[in-house]
Amino acid sequence: MARLTRLRLGEQVASSLLAAIRLHEYLPGERLPPERELAQDLGVNRTAVREGLRWLEQQRYVEVRRGKYGGTFVLPPSLDASPEQLRAIADELRQLFEFRRAIEPAAAALAAARIREDELAQLRDLHAEETPDIARDRRRALDVAFHEVIAGASRNDLLVDAVRDIRVRLAPGLDLIQGPWPERRAESRGGHELVIAALAARDAEAARATMHEHVAATEIAIRGLLARKGVTLDW
Repeated sequence: MARLTRLRLGEQVASSLLAAIRLHEYLPGERLPPERELAQDLGVNRTAVREGLRWLEQQRYVEVRRGKYGGTFVLPPSLDASPEQLRAIADELRQLFEFRRAIEPAAAALAAARIREDELAQLRDLHAEETPDIARDRRRALDVAFHEVIAGASRNDLLVDAVRDIRVRLAPGLDLIQGPWPERRAESRGGHELVIAALAARDAEAARATMHEHVAATEIAIRGLLARKGVTLDW
């Protein structure tokens, strides 16, 4: 029974850390906190942390390095998925896109009536940091933070959890958007600017519409890349 408990805790640790990695709370190349600190933060013992880290290492999400400057480091996402692997996740991606189009505009509409000035300031700061030459991983982290601030401003915990879960599960699709793609970066940054303007105006319908257009643009980009690999997300 104790062994089963440790395995369940180890799975929980792996799930929590994988979510943090997919949300870019830990960036590729970054070292994770020591086992003792992770155990304390997650409320588990160090055995469970080791179980979780071992699974992440086996799945190539992290790499354990030995020596003086060793530790557990986040690996870049794999980008060599075969068409067969992509087809295996195609239906989940389709459902995530549909769910996101329902959830995030609703969160933005509520946020328009409930957002605080300090949250608007935070959104503007995140937007200002999205410069054209910013590293891709940092840009992903800023994008996650941007959407989480808006979800939080909705003052609805269920929406907050839904937005976070969508981003965790959508990460493999977002990983497909690689390369310079300056037009996509500009499109995303412009979408953020329109959303901020709608929120600042306390215009719920404009917030809903601009957020819908923004998330739809990401969907179109991922669908286009998948189509080039022979994968469609339609019924």
